[in-house]
Amino acid sequence: MNKEVWQSLLSLESQEYVKNIYKKIFDNTLNTRRAKEINSSAKQAREYFRNANNASFSVRPLLVFYGVSSLSRALTLFMKQRGGEEGLTAGHGLTTESWSNELSGDLNLTLKKIGDLKVKTTAGLFTDFINTTENIMSFHISSSGVDWITTYPIPPQDQTITFGQILSRLPDLAQDFKQLKDKALYSTVNEFKLSEDVGFKCKVRQKELEPFKKWFSDNGYKMSEVSGWTTITSDIDNFNSHKPQFIHSYVQKTFGSIPGLYVSKPFDNNVRYSQLGMTFLASYFLGMLVRYYPTHWTQLINGGVGDNYWPVINRLQGYVEESFPELVIELILEMSKIER
Repeated sequence: MNKEVWQSLLSLESQEYVKNIYKKIFDNTLNTRRAKEINSSAKQAREYFRNANNASFSVRPLLVFYGVSSLSRALTLFMKQRGGEEGLTAGHGLTTESWSNELSGDLNLTLKKIGDLKVKTTAGLFTDFINTTENIMSFHISSSGVDWITTYPIPPQDQTITFGQILSRLPDLAQDFKQLKDKALYSTVNEFKLSEDVGFKCKVRQKELEPFKKWFSDNGYKMSEVSGWTTITSDIDNFNSHKPQFIHSYVQKTFGSIPGLYVSKPFDNNVRYSQLGMTFLASYFLGMLVRYYPTHWTQLINGGVGDNYWPVINRLQGYVEESFPELVIELILEMSKIER
């Protein structure tokens, strides 16, 4: 657990702080009952993460998922304009799709298909979380602080996402993901500019862009290639109508403090998720695998035939534990700076 991040998150356990920061962000008074609900969820999240930190890997991802859910609940309650816990939709907001079919049969063979596992978005916490946080994506262009934010359109329910789609879009997993010999769907951003006058301009690594280059040409972007770099350009209207999926590396930071910026393509149906949303999804995949398929999980972590996903899954678990709490406090602090 990152002590500084969790020290900052301790503010969510303070009734007076929560009321004060809510007043600053929304120019409205938060009632005591909802403040206590936020405090309680934040306290539970801390305990889940703390216990996960000391737990065996046989259960650790499940405890972290409960922590992610509790912290998501606290942030959802904080960002809601009205209503408290009674207004939240029951359930995780995600369901597993045909996992029993995907994971049936020879254990050694089914482990190799983990990337094909699917989840579907439904009514519940995940959907409430995306809605209340407005699917906000924070950008670190050249500093440890947030340089710019944007909102992605709220995805409709019943979206299907595969585990592989998440793994292929998280640059913090790069070192181990490449061992799977799958195509990574992100490219390092070397330069980034966006304005009403100039429009969008982004310089990325040409080789990394190749697997998803077509998405840009199909969506009105122009590209020019020079010395191993591709410059992607668009007018501001086209950018706003067809935003790419952006993602940061929050574990592997530049100079140890600046999250690296990468560009990717949207998920199926041109759906985009904030980094908070993508990290929630990652934690759900891991938590459900541990909870409902302990035999598969045990073979993964103990080593055996078909365990090629273990290194990247291990790194993914570390990414969730380190980045999700940071993303939550980052959003709250950034929202407090916006003039309303």
